[in-house]
Amino acid sequence: MQAVTSAAQRGVEVTLITSAIGDQFMVFHAQRSYYEELLQAGVKIYLFNAPVVLHSKHFSIDDDICVIGSSNMDIRSMLLNMEVTLVVYDKRVVADFDPIYAMYIQRSRPLRLNEWQSRPALQKFYDNTSRLTASLQ
Repeated sequence: MQAVTSAAQRGVEVTLITSAIGDQFMVFHAQRSYYEELLQAGVKIYLFNAPVVLHSKHFSIDDDICVIGSSNMDIRSMLLNMEVTLVVYDKRVVADFDPIYAMYIQRSRPLRLNEWQSRPALQKFYDNTSRLTASLQ
């Protein structure tokens, strides 16, 4: 969180594309509990349209680096599960992902801070409670 938000606050363009819906209630709501802080820092969040759950795990850094793998950005994936992540330093591979990112954006809608802050109280409750119990999930 700190690395992503501080990068956005420094003016780095940070875009997060995630599912508008989830397939695991607690994990989905725990993830969403971070959206306000991300949006306030200047991170652009796009919600991939339902009914598809976007499960991709890849990102690009500038036009130089692409990270592809099965790992989630959580303790379980990093320390417990037998997950793998490949870091590629090849501009051609990074460029090959551009059409994929463009398609994801096209099939998503941007999330705005004011929209997020005005979500129903019950959703806020689920998000914040799930965040508190994230280490148990």
